Parts: sequence; structure tokens; C-alpha cells
Amino acid sequence: MSNARQMVTHSTIYAIANTSRQIVGFIMLPVYTNYLTPSDYGVVGLLVFAVSLFEMLLAAQMFQAVPKFYHQETSQDSKNAVVNSAFAITGLFSLVAVVTMASNSKTVSLQLFGSAEYNIYVQIFSALILTHSLEQYGLAYIRIIRKPWLFFWFSIAKLLLQLTLSITTIVVLEMGLMGLALSSLISSLIIATGLAVYTLSQTGIHVNAKISKKMLKFSWPLWLTGLIGLYIGSSNRYFIRVFSSIDDVGLFELASRFGSIVGLLIWMPFSQYWQTERFSVAQKKNPYPEYSLAFRTISSLLLIGGTFVNIFSDITIVIMSAPEFHSSASAVPYLTISGIFHCMIFFNNFSFMHKSETLRMTKNNAIAAIIITIFYIILIPHFGFVGAAIALMISTFLQYIYVLSEANKIYPLKIPQTPFMVSCALLLGVSLINEAIANTSLSIITISEKMALSIFTSVIITLLMFKKSEIKLAGRELLKTINKLRKTTKTIERSN
Repeated sequence: MSNARQMVTHSTIYAIANTSRQIVGFIMLPVYTNYLTPSDYGVVGLLVFAVSLFEMLLAAQMFQAVPKFYHQETSQDSKNAVVNSAFAITGLFSLVAVVTMASNSKTVSLQLFGSAEYNIYVQIFSALILTHSLEQYGLAYIRIIRKPWLFFWFSIAKLLLQLTLSITTIVVLEMGLMGLALSSLISSLIIATGLAVYTLSQTGIHVNAKISKKMLKFSWPLWLTGLIGLYIGSSNRYFIRVFSSIDDVGLFELASRFGSIVGLLIWMPFSQYWQTERFSVAQKKNPYPEYSLAFRTISSLLLIGGTFVNIFSDITIVIMSAPEFHSSASAVPYLTISGIFHCMIFFNNFSFMHKSETLRMTKNNAIAAIIITIFYIILIPHFGFVGAAIALMISTFLQYIYVLSEANKIYPLKIPQTPFMVSCALLLGVSLINEAIANTSLSIITISEKMALSIFTSVIITLLMFKKSEIKLAGRELLKTINKLRKTTKTIERSN
């Protein structure tokens, strides 16, 4: 299988798998918004922020180090030692983080919500620090050994568990926020245990002190980078609670679900393939055409996906949620564009990863954190959760420009940026036009207008991002694939 075809095939399977694991939040939206209030939704958002904070501070995560060192080792025992060492270190530190957060639950609740009444939820969510870590390492190992279908079946299992538990606890037992907390914990615990057992059964136990030290040395700047990145991406919940209200946190949380769709469905599956393969590409004599193709392909898909999300999010939110949640749609366009810039920052960070200049990533994020704090303080008091979304978009754009400049000094990927920037401006303009002439009535005319605007914008983005020869070649490949599917279908029909 060619590299391009393998990238598409594996990314597609990962896309379906990740969709299945994460789709519960969207399937359950009508339930959540009828059994939970915006305030409850805000509580969940703040708890997720707290869990992520403790993970970054205490859990010693080395997810990005594992593929790098795994591919550097030559013997299978050494490769297994990379996985086991990371697994053991993160597992131990995550357990410490769980105990720390749970034992200080009242203090955490007081700082997050201004009240200690949510301490029981802090204790429940703290356990997710450990289960999420085990889940991520297990899934990372499956990606490294290139078993996308196994990844898929674990994801389907989690989907079924989450749906069953969520419906049982929230709808049948009417446990509200507590039901959401318990269903999240139990499903994560079961899947994490299964993944841990599978990983260790394949690798055995080969913890290596020398490898562990190398990974720790490589990873510690990434922890600082991740901590600052968490501040940039999630501290908005806390600022909104302080400068606005916890209801606004809930509205922002719902808008974030829609703003993260392109990252979840498009970037994440690509990233799970590219995160390991980019190091292999770097070993080639001329890797730049592959860098360019990967950048233009994924950024185009993100922009086109973002177009459909931004144009259809308002009517979707009206259909799926209770009236008190409808205003959240106004923040979606800014969060979508912010998410696209964030994904491409990750793409360009490879320059620092490849040259082991990870401390520069920490510096870049620190500068971005200062910028976004200023925008949060200026915009949130006046515009609430929408101000937070705008602040995030502006600061992420500025961070992208700075990261690109710094990355080109270390290891330039030689990718022209003008088409991407013009496409981003086009997406923002179309999104604002759609908001200005907003029509959320569920009618054929409304859907047709939105579809026409989405398709027109998508075509323009495609023409901006690719050469005519590349588009023609892609069209021919698509026709070949369609013809093969037709032949396969006819063969099956004849055999039946």
C-alpha cells in the first residue's frame, strides 16, 4: 500500500473510530439540554478543566515521546521498553494526581465554583486522570503497531458503554449531573482496563531506566507547553465564571462542542496517523513535497468542514437543544476558526519536535498565554462567552503566525501560507454573513440556501489550496475508486 493510500485508509478508520467514541456528546445533546441546565453544563466544563490541569501538573504524560523513541529503537525489546516505561511512569504519577485532587476536593470546588458544594463531583472526576491516561497509552500503542481496526472496535465498545450508562443514569434513573459524572467514569474505567491488559499482554513488562530518562528529558518541556496550552484553551471557562456567570460557561461549553467538530472528525484521525509517520517522512532525502501535500490536504479538509459547521450550527442547535441554549450558536464560528489554527500550530510544531527544540514550544505558548489573558480580560466582561470565543480566535491566529516564524528558523517545512490565510479569511467572512442573515426555521428553502453557500465556499477553498493538475488527478482517482466499488457491488449481486 502506498504512503498516500495508507494515510487515507488509516485516517478514515481512525475518523470513524474517534467519531464513535466522541459522538455520545452529540447524540445525547437533546437529553443533556432537557435534563441538565446551562449551569450544570458549566459545572462539567469547569470539572474537565480541573482534571486537565491536574493531569498536566502531576501526571507526567509522555504521549508525544512514545512514537518518537519507539521508532528510534531497533530491537523489539527496546521498542516494548519505550511503551512500558512511559506506561509505568505516567500510571504512577497519575495515581498521585488522583489522590491529590480527590483529597483536596473541597478546596478545588471552592476555587472553581466559589462554593464547596461540588466536592463530590471533583472526587468522581479526579479518577478520570488515571483512566484517561491508560486509555490514551493503549490507543497510542495500537496506532503505533498500525492496527486501526482494533482501534475501531475499542472505540465502538466505548460508544455502546457510554450510551447505555448515560441513558440509564440520566434518563431512566433521573440522576442528572451525578448520572453524567458516574457514566463517564464507569465507561472510561472499563475501556482503560481492557486497553491496559491488551497492551501489556503484547509488550510484556520491560521498563528501562535509560530509556525512561531520555523520554523524561524530552517530555518535560512539553509538560510546560501543555500546561500553558491548557491555560490558553480552557481557562476561558474560569474567566467566564468570574467575569460573567456559570450559565455562560454552559453556553460556551455547548458552543465548544460544535467548534471542536472539525478537530474531532478531521484533525484527530489525521493526527493519529501523522503523529508517528511525520518522523519517518523526515528521514527521506526530499520530504518537503509530502509536508506540503499533508498540510494542504488537512487544512483544506478542516476549512471545508468548518464551513459546513459554521453555516449549519445555528439551525442544528435550535433543533437539538432547549431554548435556553440557543444563543450559544453565536460563539461557534470563532471557536471553529480558532480550532483550525490550533491544529495547524500542532502541524508546524513538528519543526521543534524533529530538532528536539521542545523548550521553544513552551516559550511560544507562554507568549500566547499572555496575549490571550489580555483579550479575556478586555472582552469577557463586555461580551460574555462570545467575547471569550473571539479572544481565543484572535490569540490563536497570532500564535500561529509567531510559531510559523520561529519554526522556519529551526527546520522550515517550505509550505506557502498565502492560500491558507486567504481561505481562513473567506471562512470567517462567510460565517459572519450567515450569522447576519440567520434563519433557523427548519424548511427546504433554509437548508438549500445554507447548502448552496457551503458548497460555493468549499469550491473556492479547494481552488485556492490546490493546483488544477492536483484537482484533476484527485478527480480521476475518485472516479477509479467509484468504478471499483460499482464492480464489487455488481459481483456481490451476481453471486447472490
